[in-house]
Amino acid sequence: MRTFAALVFIAAVAIIAISLARTSTIADGRVLEAEILPAFRGQGVVGVACDREIPVGRQGAQFGCTASLGGGATQQLACTLGRDGRFACKPASGVKHGHDAPGAGDAPPRPERNAPSGDPWAN
Repeated sequence: MRTFAALVFIAAVAIIAISLARTSTIADGRVLEAEILPAFRGQGVVGVACDREIPVGRQGAQFGCTASLGGGATQQLACTLGRDGRFACKPASGVKHGHDAPGAGDAPPRPERNAPSGDPWAN
């Protein structure tokens, strides 16, 4: 009876492990923005806004970002995140100048910020 219980326990743990391995992870776009921006600062990019929730599967992730260029111009980027953690971005559209962009002349919305926690590793 003990052997049977042990086998049932092992099978249950294996089923849980397989189901967890198949679910995708959701990455926070703000974290990827912080990684992408320094790589493109030398090309005149002053800000990057990516999708807020990015599903990351076993093959990596594909997501979109908007690069803010100096002078108010923007450009859409098609980005990928590889399994090894490396990202690559390429232009998905032409540059939209300040007068071409929707809502041109409006102040850009400020992103919501969470209050800092007491955990120094989480900030």
